[in-house]
Amino acid sequence: MKDFIPISNQTFTFGDCKNCQAQCCSGLYGSIYSQILKEEFETVYKNFPILFIFGSLDFIKPVILLSNGFDFCPHLKNFRCTIYENRPKVCKTYPLSPHLDNQIYIDISCPELNKGTNKLNFKDEIFENYCEKYIQTHFEFENLKRKDFQLVCTIRNENFYKYMGDENSSYLNFHKLSLESLEKLELNL
Repeated sequence: MKDFIPISNQTFTFGDCKNCQAQCCSGLYGSIYSQILKEEFETVYKNFPILFIFGSLDFIKPVILLSNGFDFCPHLKNFRCTIYENRPKVCKTYPLSPHLDNQIYIDISCPELNKGTNKLNFKDEIFENYCEKYIQTHFEFENLKRKDFQLVCTIRNENFYKYMGDENSSYLNFHKLSLESLEKLELNL
């Protein structure tokens, strides 16, 4: 399982993904889903279903479903990403992750962490003002009503929803188009 800690001005190196059997892409060990910002909708909708979860305060959070919870990402073949150039930000920045506190976190369980000599890049634009971007994403969906969402699936006690209401926006359009990717995950709906 992943184990994220703040980087706290430490220096980290990274080996090579070719030395690993894609643990981060496994539904058993890696992430099942990842929250996304509204700026990511257009780049991920063709490859991953954009769904919604409800946070502890009932806030609507857009996420991409990366796995069915048991299998590898559907875009992984022979432990290699088949959409490498078009992979989502969560994959591009791994083992790093932005956080609402505007700190960068690192997954210390990544098998290639501190192997090799490649210094990790902390300069990706997703890390800049992440909290502000997250809040702007929240505002985009805050007026949607929970009654307008339909349960799509439950994976490891997390419910994932699709929007069925009448509101319209480019983000909701990308969400609807992305639902075609659900079949790739073999969810047994």
